Amino acid sequence: MFPVLARLGPITFYTYTVLIDLGLAAALAALYWRAPAGRATRWLDAGLSASVGGFIGARLLFIIVNGDFYFPHIDEVFALWRGGLSWPGAAAGAVFGLWFYAARRREPLGPLFDALALPAALLGLLGWGGCLAAGCSYGVEVAPGQLPALLTSTAPDLFGLSVPRFAAQTVGLAWSVAALLVVWALGRGPAKSWRPGALGGLSVVLVAAGLFALSFGRGEPTLLLAGQRIETVGSGLVLALALLAWLPAVLRNAPAAATPPTPSAGGPADASVNP
Repeated sequence: MFPVLARLGPITFYTYTVLIDLGLAAALAALYWRAPAGRATRWLDAGLSASVGGFIGARLLFIIVNGDFYFPHIDEVFALWRGGLSWPGAAAGAVFGLWFYAARRREPLGPLFDALALPAALLGLLGWGGCLAAGCSYGVEVAPGQLPALLTSTAPDLFGLSVPRFAAQTVGLAWSVAALLVVWALGRGPAKSWRPGALGGLSVVLVAAGLFALSFGRGEPTLLLAGQRIETVGSGLVLALALLAWLPAVLRNAPAAATPPTPSAGGPADASVNP
């Protein structure tokens, strides 16, 4: 575990933060380089709007969920160096920020989503890598032999107690690599026939599906909502909304090709009509 990547005087570079920042930088770069001619700056601004929206959404949702602590201690709301972000809030805020910019500048939203498909999957990968380094999102404690060795690791909890656990971070990394490869492969061929925005929607589906499934094996203490872990509920909502946005875009039939006119009886067919 390497929670601290480096220290430069009074400045501490935390591994998780550095990895997430790298993912955001990759997303902005992807928007800039994939933008149509003459619109690179506008696409970069759209990415910045999504980044700001994602940060605000992540912090806001975390504060609301943990309101019992933050509302009596308003000063802690701005203590960002102590952490406290929610990934469902980040996803919702990023989508809202992107939509808000696109609506104001009359920029098509679908191509922006598609350009962010790979960066979104990469952010999922870097997030799990950051958790592995920092020790967050660790798995539940398991008995010796309860799970295959590949699914088990000895990891500490919040109190530093190291015991055999479900290897949630490692499985999350493996899932994220697979999701990244799927998005990359589809983007090079099959997804080109999808409607704009569908590939970006699929990327969110894959990231959310991994987080939702693995939330059932996480062991850190958390709040419960309707008897379920709060991250399970949040990831499930993001997954459901992403599926509702993605499936219609993929399953909806493309406009049917025009049917050649039938020659009139007794007359020759129009030579301009293709067979």
